[in-house]
Amino acid sequence: MKFFRLLAALCFLLTSCKQPALVKSAKVQRVSIEATVTSVNSGIVRSEKIAELAFGAVGRVQKLNVALGDIVEKDFVIAELENEDMRSALLTSTRELERQKHLATKRLSSETLIDQAQSSLESAKIFYNKTMIKAPFRGLIAELNLEVGQLSQITTEFRQALVRIVDLEPRYIRAEIDEVDMPRIKVGQDARIKVLAVQKEPFSASVRKVVPFVSSIREQDRTSEIELKINSPTLLPVGASGDVEIVVDKKDNVVAVPIRAISSRSGQRFVYKLEDGSAKKVNVKLGISNFDFAEISSDLNEGDTVLIPSDQAELDDGRKVTLE
Repeated sequence: MKFFRLLAALCFLLTSCKQPALVKSAKVQRVSIEATVTSVNSGIVRSEKIAELAFGAVGRVQKLNVALGDIVEKDFVIAELENEDMRSALLTSTRELERQKHLATKRLSSETLIDQAQSSLESAKIFYNKTMIKAPFRGLIAELNLEVGQLSQITTEFRQALVRIVDLEPRYIRAEIDEVDMPRIKVGQDARIKVLAVQKEPFSASVRKVVPFVSSIREQDRTSEIELKINSPTLLPVGASGDVEIVVDKKDNVVAVPIRAISSRSGQRFVYKLEDGSAKKVNVKLGISNFDFAEISSDLNEGDTVLIPSDQAELDDGRKVTLE
């Protein structure tokens, strides 16, 4: 019994002889906290519609009516091959159909002859249209690899698109999240997208799709894809990279402490409160948290001072401290 009393007295003496620990501190305060999920890599800005265009016939380019970066309307003729023969055939077929219809009013033609003329006109239109590249929708000429006089050939493989056009609708971004975060992501959640190719400040966004599939292409990095609508009056460049941050939870006016003030041992979370110049251990339960703050439930009150542990100063219950 005397031995234990002596040991306790010795421990008290050693503790009391320690120099006060020099530590930083922070106040328990009420804040708004957002819990966020970030993508595992940069997302890619995409357009709703994108098309790679080419001629449907062989010939030399006679007209090029756009430049790189131009905005064109739907059905605008972007480029045209030498097609005088096909234009002439189209004109002849048009006149023949009109002639047959006129003769029919005088009962000098038949439905069969009119159908044949209509069929010839449709064929002439098809061949004529193959000599032109038309815009399938209103959009921006994003790639142009054509020159007047260039020979165009029909092939199933192009090293590069002759013409690439992207629409002018609001952009979206596709990104990958870690598979463990997929249950936390919901359609409609707010997000922030930082596209440094445009500006440093993030754009607001919202989740529009969560793909319920986990990719195992990279064995150690299993991911799921998500899509987010970007709210921006600026037409963002397709293909640009963007950092994605999704707000999965948010609470306002909660009692919180800095994340750096929280310690853990044997599954128990606790902080050290400043009380009469000493560190007092206080167990806490955590709520919503992010990289900066954590909501807590404990005996702490708003305005209390908590200590920030560091490698330079070991803290324990009852140790004297000096605030930096």
